[in-house]
Amino acid sequence: GMDRTLRDMYNFNTRVTGSNYPPYNITTVDDDHYDIELAIAGFGEEDITVTQKDDDLEVKGNVVKDKDSTEDIYLHKGIANRSFTRKFKLGQYVQVTGCDLKNGMLTIHLEKVIPEEEKPRVIPINK
Repeated sequence: GMDRTLRDMYNFNTRVTGSNYPPYNITTVDDDHYDIELAIAGFGEEDITVTQKDDDLEVKGNVVKDKDSTEDIYLHKGIANRSFTRKFKLGQYVQVTGCDLKNGMLTIHLEKVIPEEEKPRVIPINK
């Protein structure tokens, strides 16, 4: 049950494509709710796509440079602003319930929703 979900959550980055960019955190909100936080400074809502198919979660960031803008000249550029794809393997019955983008942090909200027919039930003993 929950041990398997936490183990699956811990092993998220076993299916990461490319580099370790962007960095991320996985937090437990409560027994059935989790958040994935990705540090994506410089990306706007229009640059990010979050997709869930079955137990696969994919986050893509694509920065489109404005052809009319002038290119900035950097003395130091430590903030990566490049396209990326991050893939996560979700645990069984884990669903994405929403996303927030605030101050350069993308937070993906997850919930474990076990169908009623899969939940344990107490069997009464007949007298």
